[in-house]
Amino acid sequence: MAQNIKRIRRARNLDQKEVSALLKGIGRPMLPTVVSKIERGERRIDVDDLVAIALVLNVSPAALLLPPESGNQRIKLTEGHEIPSRTAWQWAEGQRTAMDYEPGPIAHTGPGGDPAIVTEKYEHEQEFDRQQTGYLALTRPPERLRGAAHQAVRLGRELTDVIEDIVAPESDADRSVLEARGRMAKRRYAQLGLELEEIIEHLPPAHPGMGMPARGATTPDEQAVGDQRTDRS
Repeated sequence: MAQNIKRIRRARNLDQKEVSALLKGIGRPMLPTVVSKIERGERRIDVDDLVAIALVLNVSPAALLLPPESGNQRIKLTEGHEIPSRTAWQWAEGQRTAMDYEPGPIAHTGPGGDPAIVTEKYEHEQEFDRQQTGYLALTRPPERLRGAAHQAVRLGRELTDVIEDIVAPESDADRSVLEARGRMAKRRYAQLGLELEEIIEHLPPAHPGMGMPARGATTPDEQAVGDQRTDRS
C-alpha cells in the first residue's frame, strides 16, 4: 500500500504537502510528516485514512490495496490465502469471489482417461458457483443485483475477461493458450448473441408516450418542422 500511495501521488504531480492540504480540505487532516511516514511504511493507516487518501488521489481504494498489475502472478490477501492478481482485482471490483479457482468448461476424458479429474473439476465448478452466488448477493446494492445472475450477464462478463487476456497477454503467455482463449471468446460471443435475441424477443410491448413513439405518432422534431412550415405559409 505504501508504494502504491507514493507511486500514484507522484503520477498526480503532487508533493506530500499538497496531499496534506487536500486531506485537510475533505475533513481528514494529516500532516505532511504523517504522509511521509505512511509512504515509508512506518505508519499503519485505518479504513478512514485509506478512503480519504483514495479520494484526494482520485483513485479507487483498490488501487491503493492491490498491485498495479493484473495477471497470473499470485499475491497474498492474507497469510493463508493467495490468488492471482487478476482474480484479486475482479474481487475488489465486485465481479467475482476471491476463491482460488478459474472457472471453465468441463472436458470429458477419452478412453483410458481418469474420470476422477472430471469429477474434481465438476466439484470445483459447483463450489465456485455457490460462492459466486453468495458473493454477488451481498456485495452489491439490491438495485445492482437485478439481472446480475442472468446467463447473458455472466456470458458478457466471461467474454470481457477472455478478451482482456488476449489483447493484453502475460509476457510469457503461450500462443497456443491464447489461441484456445480466442476460440473460447468466439463461443461465448455466439452464446451471448443467442441470449440477447431471446431477451429482445420477450421484451414487454412499448407503451404510447414512453420510449419509441407509437405508430403514426409525431415526434417533437417532426412537430417543430411542421410548425415552421405553418409559420411560413
